[in-house]
Amino acid sequence: DNDALLTAGFLKLDKAAHQVMVHDVPLDLTSTEFKLLITLMERRGRVQTRDDLLETVWGYEYSGYGRTVDTHIRRLREKLGDASDWVETVRGVGYRFRLGNE
Repeated sequence: DNDALLTAGFLKLDKAAHQVMVHDVPLDLTSTEFKLLITLMERRGRVQTRDDLLETVWGYEYSGYGRTVDTHIRRLREKLGDASDWVETVRGVGYRFRLGNE
C-alpha cells in the first residue's frame, strides 16, 4: 500500500510499520510526534496553523494551547536531525513541511 509510505529526500515514514527513518536510521518518536510528522508530510508545502494541528493530531479544538504544538515540534525537530530544517516555522501562523529546494 503506497499510501502507507511517505518519503522526502532521505526521510522515510512508514505508517503501517509506525516507523520513521532518517538516512535509513530508525527514529524513536512518540505517537504524537509521529502523527504530527504524518500530518505535515501529507500536507507538504501547505502551512498548517497551530489550531489545524491541534485538531488533527490531538483530535480536539484546543485554542489557546498553541504552545503545546510548539513544544512537540521542537522535540520532533531535535529527533529529525538532518531533516529538521524541513519542518519550517511560518512566523505568526504555524508550520509547514518542505524540502529546502522546493
